[in-house]
This record gives sequence, structure tokens and C-alpha cells, in this order.
Amino acid sequence: MAETKREKPGVTKYADHDVIVVPNRLKKKALRRAAMNEPDPLTDAERALDELSAQFGSWMEDEFQELEEARQSIHQQGVTDVARQALFRAAHDLKGHGTTFGYPMVADIADSLCRVIEHTTDAPLIPVTFIDQCVDAIRAIIREHDVENAEEVAAELARELRVVTDELIGVDADPDDPVDTSPPLAPT
Repeated sequence: MAETKREKPGVTKYADHDVIVVPNRLKKKALRRAAMNEPDPLTDAERALDELSAQFGSWMEDEFQELEEARQSIHQQGVTDVARQALFRAAHDLKGHGTTFGYPMVADIADSLCRVIEHTTDAPLIPVTFIDQCVDAIRAIIREHDVENAEEVAAELARELRVVTDELIGVDADPDDPVDTSPPLAPT
């Protein structure tokens, strides 16, 4: 068997630490694949995503319907623990799918709703008017998605609801700061 010579990792030294730099062999493999006229998996994935994107609006409407049903349950039964969990699940799904499906402001508003639900320990204390504002805003954004200037109005709605969210959970925040949903960083 022929033995292939592999590159060894390098080490970059700093005053207080070392960084191991692993060789990047991916580029060579990609070039080898291109030379063999094999299809590019990234191009195939982008093409598939383009084909699916026509269905994103319909999927968002389906996701919204679950949120609407959870809201209707709250109007009928009050903010019970079961209704709260259903509302959180529906809002969390919209938060996760919103940006992926091209509705980033839906994700921001759903995040505001999730934050209030998470930070309010006693379910009946969650204001139903706030729930209605979030659900109505999400409905409007989905409905008006393709309308000119809709994104500006959606961004303003998201900003205003974020201010209300921060007031409800007792956080002082600047409404012009972008929503930061990343986990906290370790102290330095």
C-alpha cells in the first residue's frame, strides 16, 4: 500500500496560550470532486431550497394557525398552565422558523412573546392584551409579507413590542438595540 504523506497540524504561540492550527483538507477534496465532474452538493442544496421556498408562506400560515388556536384557548379558558405551554410551543416554533422561512420580524415578535411567557412565573399574570398584540402583529406580518414597505412597519411593530416585553419582565433596554438571542458569553 502506498502511504500518503499528511500535513501535520501547526502551532501558533502567543504569550499566554498556544493555538493548534489544523490543516484544511476540505478545499483539496472539493477541487478533486470538481475535477471528476461530480455534482456540487452545495449547489444541489441551494436549488432544493429555492424549490421549497415557494411553500414557505403556506408553512408560516400553518404555524400561525397553531398560535391562533392557543390564543383562542386562552380567551376561552384563561391563562392556564396547559394553555400557556401551548402558546409557548407555538410562539417558539414561529421564532425558530420565522427567519428560516424569510419572516425575521415574526421571529422577533415570537421571541418577545416567549420571553414574557418564560419570565412570568404565575401563568394568570401574563397580560392577555399583550398576547393579543403579539398574535395580531404576527398575523399582519405574514399577511402583508409581499407588500411594499411592509418590512419597515414590521420592524417598528417588533421594536414596540420589545419595549413592552422589557417593561413586563422588568428589563431596561434600548429599543434601537438589535435583539440579541445569543447565549451569554463566559466572563473574561
